[in-house]
Amino acid sequence: MKHFRLAAITGALALSMFAHGATAQSAAAQAAPARAPMDLFYGYDSFRSADISPSGRYVTAIHREAVGDVLIVIDLQTQHISQLSVAREDQHLQLTFARFKSDDRIIFGLTQKVHVVRDRNTVGVGRTIQVADDAWEYDSRVYAIGVDGQNLHSLYDPSAQQGFPREFSAAIIDILENDPNNVLLGVPNYGGAELWKVNIATGEHTALDHGTYWTIGWIVDNEGTPVLRRDLVDSGRGIAWLRRSRSQRNWQEVVRFRGAEGANSGPTFDGIGPAGQPGQVFVLARRDGDDTSGLFVYDTASGQYTQTVESNPNFDVDDVVRDAHANTILAACWWAQRWTCNPKDESFGRQWTRITHALGDNVNVRFVDRSDDGNRWLIRTNGPQDLGSYYLLDLNAHQLRVIFGARAQVDPALLPTERVVEYTTSDGQHQWGYLWIPPGVANARNLPTIVMPHGGPESRDTWGEAFVMPFATQGYAVFQPNFRGGGGFGRHFVESGYHQWGQRMQEDVSDGLHALVQQGITDPHRVCIWGWSYGGYVALTASFQNADIYKCSVAGAGISDMSAMLRWTRDGDRDRDASGGSGGGSQSMSYRYWTEAMGDLDRDHDMLVAHSAAQNAARVGMPLLLLHGDEDETVPIEQSHIMERAMQQAGHPVRLVTLPGISHYYIPDQGDAWRTVFTESLGFIQQNIGPGVAPGSQ
Repeated sequence: MKHFRLAAITGALALSMFAHGATAQSAAAQAAPARAPMDLFYGYDSFRSADISPSGRYVTAIHREAVGDVLIVIDLQTQHISQLSVAREDQHLQLTFARFKSDDRIIFGLTQKVHVVRDRNTVGVGRTIQVADDAWEYDSRVYAIGVDGQNLHSLYDPSAQQGFPREFSAAIIDILENDPNNVLLGVPNYGGAELWKVNIATGEHTALDHGTYWTIGWIVDNEGTPVLRRDLVDSGRGIAWLRRSRSQRNWQEVVRFRGAEGANSGPTFDGIGPAGQPGQVFVLARRDGDDTSGLFVYDTASGQYTQTVESNPNFDVDDVVRDAHANTILAACWWAQRWTCNPKDESFGRQWTRITHALGDNVNVRFVDRSDDGNRWLIRTNGPQDLGSYYLLDLNAHQLRVIFGARAQVDPALLPTERVVEYTTSDGQHQWGYLWIPPGVANARNLPTIVMPHGGPESRDTWGEAFVMPFATQGYAVFQPNFRGGGGFGRHFVESGYHQWGQRMQEDVSDGLHALVQQGITDPHRVCIWGWSYGGYVALTASFQNADIYKCSVAGAGISDMSAMLRWTRDGDRDRDASGGSGGGSQSMSYRYWTEAMGDLDRDHDMLVAHSAAQNAARVGMPLLLLHGDEDETVPIEQSHIMERAMQQAGHPVRLVTLPGISHYYIPDQGDAWRTVFTESLGFIQQNIGPGVAPGSQ
């Protein structure tokens, strides 16, 4: 185990110990590059998964170094940093989480990527899987280790238990804050998953419940009895929650919904943790008849919501701050224009108000943890000029200071600024979006602009997203418009986008751009559109619908042919059902959802064709760049091949960049691929609308 003195550490860790103002002054005094380095904005955070010990003396975190992930502990009393464990990248190892169980013991997770060879039979829990292609699976372990680096003990090792790697492996179900000796783990076993109570000193366990092969989690009540269970359904594309009373053995289904992308406009349900009484739990749910999701106490015996803790008429409640010792809610939180928390506890609320006022409204402020006596708090922030920071609040010392940055420190002068732009759509609806202004621009007039619609579509953009920064730091204004069909604003807002792909949803995006042009912010002759997933669909559709306002289109993992996408979903789900799934084909949850959102293959055939770019390639009026991962199982790469062929047949310029080994979603260890995404995109945009503005040029 290595030890370092905090004040002697050099590099990002040492810099992060200074307040933001001091860091900015130091960086500004040096000769800084004209642009922030692109690799700041993708890949792993320098520090993640931080936690504070019960006494408040120690902070643990996962530190990303060149060798891989390093589990560290900071002794706030002695200012020493200790390295407890290293997960080497060249061995495909990764640390997944770190939590204090006590001042003496830390629980952490370790995952190893294991290569599965083509056509080799891989034994799973309860069945045998024929692996069609070379692939990666994950072998996960959970360990306990002392803060001194001693007494490393495996709590669950799937290789030792069963002799084979498995994608679903051990997961912490409950840290059991009031039990000094045990934790709850969800583990695979022959015939299905099991819930174990595991002794952190000996590794001995007691099985509390036996689930199915598709069980992925449990919630226990305040006495440790499992009363909620979460299963995968629809061949892994949906979620089902089940309940039971404390005296029952059998489980009853509460709700099921499509959950792969969190996309669903009907009832939702997500267990949070035990409430104050046996058999009761806190849940985030959108009940039948509700527009937005709220926070409730749920009785698992009766299946009734017995108390409304928080509801908001405009936004879905998204998260909570919970006192796991007292089983009470300290605050309920949601995404408004910024991350917002409404305190439910008076003492917590007083301190939270002081913290948020001290840090200002340019950052999102998130509670991480606090010491048992409440005197030391760990806070995480991020924003347009804060790539991620962990703060320590010491109430006794009356001090709030940065202890480390989630990303390398950079001169704020090299980072863009962000603002909210509000406007009225062409059909009279109030709407807003995020506008990023390039670094060093004091007068935001006639800027080259990139319009960046979000994916989903049932998701949303949030304040301070680092994914935007590679574009904004290169001198382009970036506009992230909200549009009907997006998530986070309630059921009605989602459903207002149904059967509106390429129509009202597309117009909401265009209306936002028109507002920027009318306000003089955007140069109307220098605009491109960039999107990924559903945003890629918007970019493709803009290429033939909006040639009057865009000069180029970049579509990543986008749907070019809605009918082909619906058929792929239907037929693929039928195949999955035949191999052991449930509800495949036209009855699958995925197919029914996409039919509801896009349209029916037969009844809405003409509409689907009219608003699919591949069927309208002859009308495309701008250069088109396609980006797609060749392992995308959400939107298959064939969608980009279809568009490429259609453009070639129409005689229009098109280029497809295939991303080897990349799926649909952003994964930090695929940094090289995302560098390709950004460099290819920026080069293409520069060719079509010229370079971005230089810092200080206007």
